Amino acid sequence: TEPLCCDREGGSKIELSPLTSPEEEEHTAPQHPHHHPKMVSAGTTWLGITTTAVPMGLAFGMAMHNGLVILPETIRLQFTFGRFIMLKMFLAASISSCVSFAILSAVAPKTFTRAREVFYGCGSEKSLSAAFFGGALLGSGMAIGGACPGMVIVQLGCGVPNAIYTFGGGLLGAATYGVCEPTIRKMLHGPQKVRKLEEMVGGGTSYTTLALGFAAVMTAIVGLIEYLVPWTSDLPIYATPWASAWPPILSGAIIGSLQVPAVLALGDTLGSSSAYMTVLAQALFSPSIEGACSHLAGFKRGAENWWQVVYLAAAYWGSYFASQNFGTYGAAQALEPPICVLGGFLMLFGSRIASGCTSGHGLSGMAMLSVPSVVAVVGMFGTGIALGVTLSALGMFSGYVSP
Repeated sequence: TEPLCCDREGGSKIELSPLTSPEEEEHTAPQHPHHHPKMVSAGTTWLGITTTAVPMGLAFGMAMHNGLVILPETIRLQFTFGRFIMLKMFLAASISSCVSFAILSAVAPKTFTRAREVFYGCGSEKSLSAAFFGGALLGSGMAIGGACPGMVIVQLGCGVPNAIYTFGGGLLGAATYGVCEPTIRKMLHGPQKVRKLEEMVGGGTSYTTLALGFAAVMTAIVGLIEYLVPWTSDLPIYATPWASAWPPILSGAIIGSLQVPAVLALGDTLGSSSAYMTVLAQALFSPSIEGACSHLAGFKRGAENWWQVVYLAAAYWGSYFASQNFGTYGAAQALEPPICVLGGFLMLFGSRIASGCTSGHGLSGMAMLSVPSVVAVVGMFGTGIALGVTLSALGMFSGYVSP
């Protein structure tokens, strides 16, 4: 499962783990056949969605917009090292996620452990090659379409021209995966023996120690990048520091801190791509169609599936209000519709193969010290950079139209 976290495979139907009490069992949906036997319920409630997912989404949309990572050119230029806003925000959000999880592991260990079990239940029957290949497709889509699954909704909110085509391409990619999932699952089957970095390190090193160490390394990296390329010199020509743009490190830190309410109130972690599956699943209007599309049907019902949809809907409005406040609504260079559709398709198709998106693997998974997430992020950035540099060298990295 962006869930969010890892953008869960197959929706909210799961089998109980030892952490599930008899009282919780009564309210837990039956296990979906595509779920790993040890996947546990996040325990998300509609009350939690109303009181937590909505303000989280508003904050996410505002932070994404104010950091200006939502501009298609910002994403594309990152993959050719022409602008570093995206990387700074990504690293800052990852650092904040690591620190948030480390704190939760100390002050709310049972709740954090349960959220981590939910995360690791996602895509647990897929091989590491699935994580890499899916991440590579996701990165290719980002380099082409100048967005990522959750960001598309934020782009729609602040009036990025032609973002609706990217969203449409994303729905098409998610639908294609939903239909082809049985075949893809067979091709990419292969459970990983080691899924947590602390298991690879050994020596009894705790999660908290490794997470804080990882955060320290990323802090040094993002600090060096900011020293070499100050954020005030990395903005588009129309942006004014603080008046119409925030430091990307600040925006990233805000986004990463949203992991705290996600874990405590929703029992889950940040992610976005499962929301596309939930929206598509509403088209399965009869039991016979649900039976024919069993994987997609697993996303149709339940608060655990719907919270991402509500979260992203709120992000739309957070971005809209922020753009109106800054006077930047519609101030973006547009990409041609076919490029948007292709980018959106690759982003969502890749995210579903990898069982996670930029938020799910990049923020939540990396901070959870997930081996598949590290592999997915390597595939995402490695392929995105390779594609961006190659297309730029060939003079093919264009496709912009006037707003």
